[in-house]
Formats: sequence, C-alpha cells, structure tokens
Amino acid sequence: MPEVVVLLPVHRNQVGLDRSLGSLRRAHGCFDVCVVDDGSPEPVSAPLRLREDLPVSLLRLERNLGIAAALNSGLQHILERKYSYIARLDAGDTVIEGRFERQKQFLDRAPGCAVVSSFVDFVDGRQKLLFSHRSPCDHADILRRMHLNNCLLHPASMIRASALRETGIYREDTPGAEDYEIFLRLSRRYELAVLPEVLTRCEYSPQGLSVSRRRRQQKERLKLQFRYFDPKSAYSFLGVARTLVSMVIPEAAIFRYKRAFAR
Repeated sequence: MPEVVVLLPVHRNQVGLDRSLGSLRRAHGCFDVCVVDDGSPEPVSAPLRLREDLPVSLLRLERNLGIAAALNSGLQHILERKYSYIARLDAGDTVIEGRFERQKQFLDRAPGCAVVSSFVDFVDGRQKLLFSHRSPCDHADILRRMHLNNCLLHPASMIRASALRETGIYREDTPGAEDYEIFLRLSRRYELAVLPEVLTRCEYSPQGLSVSRRRRQQKERLKLQFRYFDPKSAYSFLGVARTLVSMVIPEAAIFRYKRAFAR
C-alpha cells in the first residue's frame, strides 16, 4: 500500500471529475485515489484503476450531505488503512507533475508539520489562467495571515494522517469553512507550510462552492475568527474588520481585483 492517498469529493460534476482523474493518471509517483460521490442525482462514474499501479476507490453517499460530510466519509475509509498522507483535490482541479512527491518529501523531513500546501494557478473551464494565489511559506507568517483568512488552499494541500487521528476530522458545523477550521485547529499543535511553487491548478467557476455560497462562507469565517481570536494580535482585529468589509463587496469586484493584482 502506498503512503499517499488522494481524497477527491464530487457532486454533479462528471466533467470535472474526468479532468482531475486524467491529471492523476498522468502524474508520477505511488499513490491511491479515493473519490466520494456526495449524493449526485445521476451517480458519477470512475474506473477501478487509472493505471495498473493506480487503483481508485469510489464511495457513494445516498444523498447530498455537503463537502464536510463527504470528506469525513472519505477519511473514515482512509484512516482505517495505513496511509501516512492525504492529498486533497477537488473535481475539475489538476496537479502539476511532481506535486505529491514534493509534498511527501517535505512532510517526511518535517515531522512537526501537519499540512503542506503550495502556490496555485486559478483557471477557467478551458484551462486559461485567470489569476494566481501566492501565500506565505513560513509557519510564523502563515499563522499571522490565518487571522485574516485561510491562506492555505485546501485542494492544493497534503495532510498528515496521524495529525487527523489525533485532533479529529472535519467539523460539519462550519459549512463552507471546514478547511479553515481544521487548519486553525491543527495549527495549535503542529506547524503549517507552503511550498513556493505552483503545484496545482484550480478551476474557478461561478458554480463553485467558494463563489456561489460566498456569503455563508464569510459568516462562518467570521465565527471562526472570533473563536480563535487573539487579543494580543493586531492581525486578529484586522481579520475581523477585513471579513466584515468583504461581506458588502460584490463578488464581481473581488474577481476583478484578483485578476488585476493576484498574478
């Protein structure tokens, strides 16, 4: 059994799933794939193997429970086995060659680190670059930025399985911000890191969860900022203020800002 497994939830997005699986088929390295169909009305399909050495497990939920529940269903399957690392990917996203090897090697060398992410390019459905995401790479810088928002992109991350066994899986009472919550929780016991290179391309779609459910996501982010508020940190105050302001700014304006400055 390989040490790495890719956890890929999907809901009503066969086209995106096929794109992601095609990317994984071309990726080098030793890993397994776990796809969780979150109650798609027309169940998605996936091959039993992408290659001779690349098996795929397809788990189906009877009804749509949301991404946190879908991820937890996958994690229950994964954590019963002896995987060391869980790489995240969302349907429609693709990996750059060498991503899993680089992230695994980093975590192998840094036993105190629970999560390693990377820089990300956001693309449209035709894979045309829209904007790029660059985040702090050092743990101390990441912690400061986490007061403002979740600077670690979930589908670009690899998580240490033993850390999840210790701290618990995703909380399902923070819809749209389950990744922010688990990273904040893990940061209290472990280090977080980002590799300073683009290792994942994420599809930016108006139908995506982060866009279509943006207001709910912002409310959940605000709750988490208060839950993990540090009165000694100016970043905590700035983060709350920043979220409140972002709640009144239209998504279109934020997208234009990202296109103009997030390159």
